[in-house]
Amino acid sequence: MLLIKRPVDIIVRVYRRPDITMLYPQAAGHENFNANALMNVKIRNAVMDLIKSLEQPGLKTTISGSFEIKNNQRGILSILLIAMAEFGGAHPMTMAKSLTMDTATGELYSLNQLFSPGYKEIINAEIRKQIKERNIPLLDGFKGISDDQEYYVSDHTIVIYYQLYELAPYAAGFPYFPIPLYLLSGVIPDNSPLDRLNYF
Repeated sequence: MLLIKRPVDIIVRVYRRPDITMLYPQAAGHENFNANALMNVKIRNAVMDLIKSLEQPGLKTTISGSFEIKNNQRGILSILLIAMAEFGGAHPMTMAKSLTMDTATGELYSLNQLFSPGYKEIINAEIRKQIKERNIPLLDGFKGISDDQEYYVSDHTIVIYYQLYELAPYAAGFPYFPIPLYLLSGVIPDNSPLDRLNYF
């Protein structure tokens, strides 16, 4: 059965303090007030975590950031927060943080909560294939994804990504690996929010 769910209204908010300006989304106008409140607390906490990760004690740090809405349909809100820190002449650093939430409950999903056992093998095989096809340079090989691997959802695709220096050299940027959900259809259980997008 095809369930039509209303997208969440998004309001752009600004977190600002000396040397820090961060745009972030706030969910609004949805039927479930408590779910809205839960999502907004988690988004705000993620913004604070991102800023804290970039701040360098003893160095003058200027941080600016924004966000991208990757999915806002069928009851799934997936967002990507991106922030860049400059250190007064030292090499700038950029970090990303993503959240994928059920708009009906406000629940935040880690990657392993979305799938049945066996999903890692499928995702790892696809990432290895893309590394080879795209000739992505690696710092220390690819050892496979973790249970809490960073990801976001975009339409009928799940995108696995890594931070700068985590998998590849700085010059390679953020390594990202889009994986169509049809490749994972056998490990998406009925109670997974991804099942709402898996309507081929």
